Amino acid sequence: MQPHRTAFFTDGYIHHTFLLENLADATRYEYRIWSGETEYGIYHFLTYPCSGPVTFVVYGDTRDELPRISQEERHRPVADVIAAEPGVSLVVHTGDLVNNGENMSDWDRFFATGAVMFANVTLVPVMGNHERNSDLYFEIFRTSPNYTVEAGNILIVVLDSNDWAWNDLPAQSAWMNESFSRDVPWKFVVLHHPIYSSEEKHPGGFQNLRREWEPVFRACGVIAVFQSHVHVYERDVAHGITYITEARGGAPFYTLAEQKIPEYRVSSENTLGYTVVRTENNSDFVHMRVMAVSPAGGKGESRASIIEEITLPEPVEWADDDSVDKNQRSLFPARLQTLQTCRDALFAGSGEACSGAEECRNLISSLFNPEEEDGHLLQTRDIPERKL
Repeated sequence: MQPHRTAFFTDGYIHHTFLLENLADATRYEYRIWSGETEYGIYHFLTYPCSGPVTFVVYGDTRDELPRISQEERHRPVADVIAAEPGVSLVVHTGDLVNNGENMSDWDRFFATGAVMFANVTLVPVMGNHERNSDLYFEIFRTSPNYTVEAGNILIVVLDSNDWAWNDLPAQSAWMNESFSRDVPWKFVVLHHPIYSSEEKHPGGFQNLRREWEPVFRACGVIAVFQSHVHVYERDVAHGITYITEARGGAPFYTLAEQKIPEYRVSSENTLGYTVVRTENNSDFVHMRVMAVSPAGGKGESRASIIEEITLPEPVEWADDDSVDKNQRSLFPARLQTLQTCRDALFAGSGEACSGAEECRNLISSLFNPEEEDGHLLQTRDIPERKL
């Protein structure tokens, strides 16, 4: 098979790109790599399903900081454990793949330490600030800074949150709104810089990104946003959307402020790890499994343990479990996302939050009796306890 594209670099590197066409969906393909008379092994990858459930992994910030921190001791253990995860269709990297995106030696270390995983799975990269908007990044991945991936019953929108793209935020908003017009059950966003964060350096997160993009997330029914840059795991919930900072791929550890933001739910500092996302057929829920990786340190294989397991949308907590008919209660999770999108307008007495506002109002009326003096209290981790 001849390369679709070959690039020659002044430092002696040669980069080959192969275009694979007419592949069947949800199919395992095997391939071999030869150079002259030398065979480098047999590898495989799994193509996306055209419909139905999907399993994907999110991790990020794998950059090193030599000589103190190397990708060999930090990135390789994480990549090796991810490679052992069953049924993964794609791996999303949330950015800062390398320390300096303009140095080929940095990319060599990245691909060498993640070789077991990269050889057998599709990588969905997000550009971080350490990629430096470099020509090497675009030559290697052959993609634009913002793009979409549609697989099975999910749509992933990748955004460019770097400061060199800040003048183009409105244009990305328009593009994102158009991308999310597709009829897909589960919609995700991935970007590098956190919109919500409990880190002291960026209190609350990057406010300019939040002002520009969060209204689009809410209007388009995004279920979760994956972000990075702050080298921790943090989960926040705002307006019915779960924001996950997943930046434990091997970069230097960061710490969060002692006083967390109001949207904060859970965090894990000083750990390596990743998150597994799984959708199902005909389901109102998405399942996530957050993992911590313990490097082997030269002794056996690296191990992974579960930090937390999440089901989205988050379940409703009822103040009085017997106060609402169980049949009515069982209908609620399927409408939770719409309700939380509209909740601010509903509480304010307005019905203009979105096209589903009246549906939300009817749902609330069927579940609660607002005429009662005490009323029933709707409590979720996103909505402060209050009377309806």
